Amino acid sequence: MKKFIMCLAGVMMAFSLAACTPTEVTETTPSGVQRNPEGITPEMVAESNAAIQREADEAAPIFEMAFIYVSNSDATGLVRKRVDLEGVTEQTLVDCLIEEGVLDEETVVNSFEIEGGEKVGPGMDVDAAESGERIGTLDLSKVPESGTAGETMMLNSIANTFIENYELDKLKLLVNGENYESGHIIQGDEDYLEFSSDYKEESK
Repeated sequence: MKKFIMCLAGVMMAFSLAACTPTEVTETTPSGVQRNPEGITPEMVAESNAAIQREADEAAPIFEMAFIYVSNSDATGLVRKRVDLEGVTEQTLVDCLIEEGVLDEETVVNSFEIEGGEKVGPGMDVDAAESGERIGTLDLSKVPESGTAGETMMLNSIANTFIENYELDKLKLLVNGENYESGHIIQGDEDYLEFSSDYKEESK
């Protein structure tokens, strides 16, 4: 009987010890949720995305608006067209006129200079800035030959394009450093191209 009681006491003690032993707790991650061992916060992600967008905006080209003039279909007047260019320079304007068939392929601007009639800017005297004519001198590598009507439209296209975009009063056209001359028109040192108001806006 004593043996039985001792065995029973041993069994109860074993159960008691098992009940007192700490149970190891294992963390579980809900399905669909990943751990973030690097400590990345939503704010950090937002700032990174913003930085990427800023870099993309800075790399994007900046376009400038310009206007070019081309002959209409029957060479009786000009058509004014708006163009958006990555940079408005004398060569990009000439390139636009080449694309429109006004000038020949591979026409190059040898030089372009502006004299007189400075426009008003910060700290400039208004009267001094607006005094005198603002004259541009454009020297091209070549100018196409054409009939009288076509030649007039070609010269007016060049004149209007440069006079408007550079805010000139008039334009002196040279070809390889010499005054413009053709079978129909001969210009001297005091001859200039002026703005032609005979044009229409490009129809959309």
